[in-house]
Amino acid sequence: MSENPLVSICITFFGAEKYIRRVLYSCLNQTYRNIEVVIVDDVSIDGSEEIIKEYAKRDPRIKYFRNTERERFMLGLAKAFKLAKGDFVMFIGADDWLSRDYIENGVRSFKEHPDAAGIVPRMIGLFEVDSNKFKFRNEIFGNFSPPKIYSAEWFAKRAYKGIDANVGALALTRKEDAVSAADYFIENYYNNPSDSIPEELKKSFLRGFSSDAMSFLEILTRYKSFVFDSSLNHFHTTGGQTQHFEGIEGRESLSEIFKQAHYYTIIFKYIYEPRWTRFYRKMKIFLASEALSSVFIYFLRSGLRPYFLNIRGGREAIHEVFKDFSIFETVTVILYSISLVIYRCFKFIGKLFTEESVYKKESRIFTRENFLNSEGRFAE
Repeated sequence: MSENPLVSICITFFGAEKYIRRVLYSCLNQTYRNIEVVIVDDVSIDGSEEIIKEYAKRDPRIKYFRNTERERFMLGLAKAFKLAKGDFVMFIGADDWLSRDYIENGVRSFKEHPDAAGIVPRMIGLFEVDSNKFKFRNEIFGNFSPPKIYSAEWFAKRAYKGIDANVGALALTRKEDAVSAADYFIENYYNNPSDSIPEELKKSFLRGFSSDAMSFLEILTRYKSFVFDSSLNHFHTTGGQTQHFEGIEGRESLSEIFKQAHYYTIIFKYIYEPRWTRFYRKMKIFLASEALSSVFIYFLRSGLRPYFLNIRGGREAIHEVFKDFSIFETVTVILYSISLVIYRCFKFIGKLFTEESVYKKESRIFTRENFLNSEGRFAE
């Protein structure tokens, strides 16, 4: 590794006029100067292009590319990674931004841990309550720990549980690894989805849904460990460019919960069955158990209303989840779902007594180093 490696910050978007200035300002004002900002514009029809060109005139570190036709999120990100010249690359959403010392701390961590797959940041979620004014929402890996090494298996055993897996997409990684991971997603999720996959799920793949956890899982197949460094603050705002799929986020009925479990099983199968085989069975059992425990909890929250269960309407979704399960696996799901209900209840009670106040979190987050003033406004 060179003493002063080039780092490529990659951005792809469609329509970012409202917030592109924030991310550009935070990137160009990093304490670490040897960077480039690689931007792939997916044929925006707002004023994004003019804003970016305005910045590019003042700072040649901006490399701007505009597609001639819509390509969707993941193709744009893969293109950005391939156009990047840096030894290391990272992705950031056009509606997000980085703390001032983000790249400096990331490069330092890579030098200290040269065998790591990547450096994973802390992600801080914010609500935009007014133009450029924010309120704290949540944080992933929010403890103030020093850089800590985690095994690749640690991530693989937790990714399908929804335990902060999406933050892996924000990791600072080697360029060749980012390109490989993006190509893997495009080949398996974008170009060749099975005919058995529901159409609405195929459409979500086109928007890059699930690419966050899947991409980092692909990279980790070649390494033994990665590093979490909470000194890297990545600010993620609600709205804007978030990649999601509403169709599997519903919790309004039994059928919706089991459809969600079925779809996520398909998503994780693409990477776990060929690459993380030893965790494939555990993944299936967990997702089915989580669905069953969720049915119990959300049925109670509905006030025990019969419409929530609607067994007839949910029969197909339940069948899709359990059709490949053995008797042993089905019994395991039932027993594990009971423990999950108990765990989730205790976790909820614990949060009532241990949750840090929003005011305290904002007081340590709303600082000049994070491009925020004490009132929560983005400050240049």
